[in-house]
Amino acid sequence: MNLLLKSATLIAFLATSSVHASDRSEVTYYFDSELAADPAAVPMSAGSESTGKGTVTVKNDGTVTMDIMWVIRGEDGPINEDNAVIGMHIHTGDEYTNGPIVFGFCGQAPLSSFGGTCQQGWSSDSAQIATKYAGKICDKNVKDCYNYGQTSAREAAQLLIDGREDMYVNIHTTKSLAANGKAGALGLIRGQLRLKEESRPAGSDEDEDEWSMTSSTSREMKSSLRGGNM
Repeated sequence: MNLLLKSATLIAFLATSSVHASDRSEVTYYFDSELAADPAAVPMSAGSESTGKGTVTVKNDGTVTMDIMWVIRGEDGPINEDNAVIGMHIHTGDEYTNGPIVFGFCGQAPLSSFGGTCQQGWSSDSAQIATKYAGKICDKNVKDCYNYGQTSAREAAQLLIDGREDMYVNIHTTKSLAANGKAGALGLIRGQLRLKEESRPAGSDEDEDEWSMTSSTSREMKSSLRGGNM
């Protein structure tokens, strides 16, 4: 009888654990990024007045999308046939570091296209907005891709979610590529990704207090890992 009771308890525990694991696997993570010049990492960007703001949505299955707006100002513009937006990426690295590409959202020659050509065409003093850009993992066996392209989208997403790698969003233009010269494609403006919030699937109401406590602790830990305040 005791054996049957223990078996039933174990089965119930495993079933509950499986449900919780499923809930966790379906969590959506939202990261914000404030883009601006970063002379510490990109000396040629000093003096740039261009700015941007993005929200990157990440799921454990490796799905990454981005909503972003940007304003190209002053000598950085205008955006036209001679000075196109030629790339938007997520790279590894902190605000002092230039790292390889993890996910790419759009681009054109001489950079990789990833999901296709970046939106163009507005005047230099107006905001440009792109929504639901789908990120594609940088999977080429070259040094410009994170881990030489050997990391899957799922693995890369988990690195960001867990805070094991600092990552940033950047925007490249024709002018910025030329200005950076031999330093390479360092971009015009960039911003670190900071965890904003987590959202679990609708209808997962059980153990809400436990979930809230876990999510809150997780957010604080990730914020600390990324240099935020506890």
